[in-house]
Amino acid sequence: MTTRTATQATRGLKLHVGLTGLPRTALQTDLQRLCGKAKVENVSHVALNYKRFKPTGTATLAFSRPEYVPAALKALDRTVLGGKTIKATAVDSVPDVSRMRGPKGLLEAGQRGALKGDGPDAGLTGAGKNVVLYGLPARLLPSVMADNLRKFKLAGMDQGKPVVIKLESGRGPSASATSRWLCRLESVSEAYRLVRTLHMQQWRPDLYDDKYVVRAAVI
Repeated sequence: MTTRTATQATRGLKLHVGLTGLPRTALQTDLQRLCGKAKVENVSHVALNYKRFKPTGTATLAFSRPEYVPAALKALDRTVLGGKTIKATAVDSVPDVSRMRGPKGLLEAGQRGALKGDGPDAGLTGAGKNVVLYGLPARLLPSVMADNLRKFKLAGMDQGKPVVIKLESGRGPSASATSRWLCRLESVSEAYRLVRTLHMQQWRPDLYDDKYVVRAAVI
């Protein structure tokens, strides 16, 4: 990390640091620990970056004031995480997702087709509480999906509007035969419980035998 780059970060009043070269399996908690180990302070938010709800191997750190950015760049550039060397650079501001706050806003965004799954935290609020499910039957209805997930504490369930959203089909020859879903849970621990329970498990083998195998990931 050069002094010139650090000076430019302050001059441009940038509040974010971009990290590239991360393992795609990296978690938000891994980056938080990395910041602690590197003595990076005043981080207001840590976000993994996504493309169509899949991790890109990059992340965005937000800071409350631009003068904290140069020290973070110096501390994090060329550090190692999971055997991979990280590059740190100052980046411009990231998209505001405030209109999607809360279960109601997320459901409305889903109805508008506004959930693309791109950028920091996949363009979602509630980091760590969101789960994306892949490989489910294409004709599955939201009401049926919510009923199948009733043993989990879904956000909005107490108002009778659980956050269970059918996403646009993914890409590839098998995309039209399966569906993708976004769910928001009441807590981070409940989101991980859902993933541990469903990931790589057959979906309703009593109805579909072994035709559908679920893949699940926390965002």
